[in-house]
Amino acid sequence: MKIYPCSFAFAGAATICAIYTFLAAALKYFPTQTLKLIGTIHMMPKLDYIQSFIKVTPQAVIIGIISHAIIAFIVFWLIANIYNLLQKLTK
Repeated sequence: MKIYPCSFAFAGAATICAIYTFLAAALKYFPTQTLKLIGTIHMMPKLDYIQSFIKVTPQAVIIGIISHAIIAFIVFWLIANIYNLLQKLTK
């Protein structure tokens, strides 16, 4: 089975951007609960101390979305190309 790298990368980048946007909004409007969730997931229970340092601004969200989209696109594109190369080698 062949994976189309650009389509796969675009879908992966769009998913990462949607998750990033959701988490940024959650951190903006529910900082205590979001930090508790992140702390539970990463087994770091003392994330309440950094709450005063977190500033979610529109500029930070836009820069984060752009940078995550570019990096995610490259990573998913590489994964698809490596998968396709390995499929050729095994046949």
